[in-house]
Amino acid sequence: FPMGGVYIQMLRDIPYAIFTLLAYEMLRDCYVTQAEHTSPWRDMVAGATAGGFGTFMTNGLDVIKTRLQTDPEVYGGSVVLCTRMALEEGGPGVFMRGIVPRLMHKIPANGMFFVFFEAFRRLLNVEGAHDTKATFSKDRR
Repeated sequence: FPMGGVYIQMLRDIPYAIFTLLAYEMLRDCYVTQAEHTSPWRDMVAGATAGGFGTFMTNGLDVIKTRLQTDPEVYGGSVVLCTRMALEEGGPGVFMRGIVPRLMHKIPANGMFFVFFEAFRRLLNVEGAHDTKATFSKDRR
């Protein structure tokens, strides 16, 4: 792989998926399935919240990924060197750079993703899908 290539993308995306999916399942168990009737609105809120959490938790990795992909020669493809240089340049706050635009993208995207994810789980009668008679009207809780 080229320096700053696929491996650094995976270094960010795998933890992001883990944080987001675990947060969604927890929110789904605590918030969505506890309602008298489920709704796409609840799926969207849980998904958006989970996406925001996953984004926040992995933003530092996104900063490192972006630096390695945009200027790999400076860091020699080294995640450790990139992390050290970024920390020296801007302190710990450097790892929160770009969080607002990333959240503005990830929160609505995850909200919509999980609405369709749950709709297809219900449609296909996947085991564990909550309330196959979900209402697509106003939330009743």
